[in-house]
Amino acid sequence: MTITPVICRSDKKLIESLKLVRSIPDMGNCNEPIFWKVVGEGKEIVPLLLNKMTDTKKLKKVYVRYFGGEYTVADIAFLAIQEIIADIPTFELLGVPFSEVCGYCSYWYYVRESKENRKQFQKSLREWYELNEDKLVWVESHLSLTSECLTPYGHYRIIEK
Repeated sequence: MTITPVICRSDKKLIESLKLVRSIPDMGNCNEPIFWKVVGEGKEIVPLLLNKMTDTKKLKKVYVRYFGGEYTVADIAFLAIQEIIADIPTFELLGVPFSEVCGYCSYWYYVRESKENRKQFQKSLREWYELNEDKLVWVESHLSLTSECLTPYGHYRIIEK
């Protein structure tokens, strides 16, 4: 049974601040305060992040490494979810294969193709989350799940096997 968390005004304001993110945690650049503040809220903020998965507002001068283009609020929301929960089956939920030629490009090409693709991915991710929410267990670690950074919060969730 999924329990809907109580969402307070400060959580909503924090989620709205995703549009102010100015960098993505990556090699040598691990200090994006808004992003890490969102991640630090943990599992409780995931429903609000899921709601942002179709927000295509572009972040100015925050570029997608290797694939080009600017990150959107939706991309940052998904990245935050990936920092909160390990081993999300992204390509299974997208319904597209991981590319043996260009790797993660199949994710980028799919979500950028249309708003409908983003909505479908949002729906699949939400269903996956609701199915697995009660199986998520706490893991202590300062290692980022999406980059070579250390996180300031020292934990993430993983599905208990």
